[in-house]
Amino acid sequence: MSVRNFRKETNTFSEEKGFTLIEVMIAMAVFAIGILAVGSMQLTAAHGNTESGKMTTAATIAQNQMEQLISTDYDDPAYPGNPAWALNDTNGDGTAGLNSNTAGTADHADPANPVNGQYFVYWNIAADNPIRNTKTIEVIVTWRNGRRQVALTSIKDNIL
Repeated sequence: MSVRNFRKETNTFSEEKGFTLIEVMIAMAVFAIGILAVGSMQLTAAHGNTESGKMTTAATIAQNQMEQLISTDYDDPAYPGNPAWALNDTNGDGTAGLNSNTAGTADHADPANPVNGQYFVYWNIAADNPIRNTKTIEVIVTWRNGRRQVALTSIKDNIL
């Protein structure tokens, strides 16, 4: 029979398994950088949602204005009760003025500008464009001091 020698093994610091202080600090730094990136993404997403909401509002305002202009008679000198809303090229610039979006160069400006406190609505008319007895109507809605805009274009014909 053999006698087994049972020795009690002792642990030393060099044999212990675990994390060092430097490893923990590096892990915390990586985690912090990840959290900051997620926070930055949230801010960017919130800003994008706000801008898309403003663009949707501007497109709705432009669509409403276009519908009012399209429903106006072709030869009507003014939108009902308001001579500023006529379907005519007031400055005679024709197609060259279609994309003008300032009060000084647009054919017409909404008398209620700024609409909803921040949107400016302008529209331009080009008579006999693209063919005789048609009018090209372009409605432009700007915001942020004109740096952002939505534009809609439509053609109204003179049904005889």
